[in-house]
Amino acid sequence: MTTWIDGHLDLAYLALNGRDLRADVPKDAPHALTLPALRDGNVRVALGTIFTELGGDPSNEAVAYRDSDDLEGAHRVGLAQLEWYEAMERAGELAIVRTCGDLARALRGEGAMGIVLLMECADPIRSPDEVLWWHARGLRVVGLSWAHGSRYAGGNARAGGLTPIGRRMIEALDACGMLHDASHLSRAAFEDVLTATPTRVIATHSNAQSLLDPNERHLTDAQIAALRDRDGWIGLNLYGRFLAHGRRATLADCVAHTMHVARIAGANRVGLGSDLDGGFGREQLPLEVQSPRDYSQLLEGLDAAGFAGVAGADANEWRTQFASANLARILADALPEAP
Repeated sequence: MTTWIDGHLDLAYLALNGRDLRADVPKDAPHALTLPALRDGNVRVALGTIFTELGGDPSNEAVAYRDSDDLEGAHRVGLAQLEWYEAMERAGELAIVRTCGDLARALRGEGAMGIVLLMECADPIRSPDEVLWWHARGLRVVGLSWAHGSRYAGGNARAGGLTPIGRRMIEALDACGMLHDASHLSRAAFEDVLTATPTRVIATHSNAQSLLDPNERHLTDAQIAALRDRDGWIGLNLYGRFLAHGRRATLADCVAHTMHVARIAGANRVGLGSDLDGGFGREQLPLEVQSPRDYSQLLEGLDAAGFAGVAGADANEWRTQFASANLARILADALPEAP
């Protein structure tokens, strides 16, 4: 089977909200994602998020905190998710990828599925001075904001660029060698991040604006080109509303977004960042891609659309690149050689 890296999965969010991730997925279940389902699809590595929801109700929502001034609330719910990943590692269900060696072992299928920790909204980091502590615990990728923004940057549903403390945060992240994730940044924050750091920037789960209605959640062609120029990477999001407007998404939509991004950024800078079950279920997935076992359909669709010509590679090579090698290269460059 093809080896996959999934660039975006809200595993801890689902677990803390009651999902039994060790269970199989019943055929009639409204959801698609558990650890056995990922293993069935030969997903050997995933970027597992620490996702916190600004503006939610902390009294009854497991990942919510009051607002960006609620430093302790954001830290508490972020830490709870980090501790879930650590507990799953102790149980032998997951292996946190901290180094290049960890990544290589996971891709070879040695031991449990590898998890690269991705913070989706940096509010749980109470100050830039705390970045070293999070890095020591295994954090390797950070998106400064979720949709509603953060005290560090505007988000796709809240205007604004980098804040003064956000600029300090960029410096702290760069000092640790963290990867920047641009998927939820506002347009202004996206530009500010590229100005503030000379380092690589990726978008773990974003699709092409030009194929959808205007929305800052999606990448413009200029943003795709900017990520290309930083030798970045862009992951295809399988959420139906981010693939097609006003109808059920299909495999053809997945192919169209991937082909569009690849023609601008290069076939060596695309892959999968499914966001599977990230606030939606199977009814919002493309008709032909209803579980990790169906990820192979993406390769078949790309093959039929002539992706090999865009990639300039033979079928075996480009399939491996899209499924895992493109993102593996990015991660290997960012990860330390040893603890």
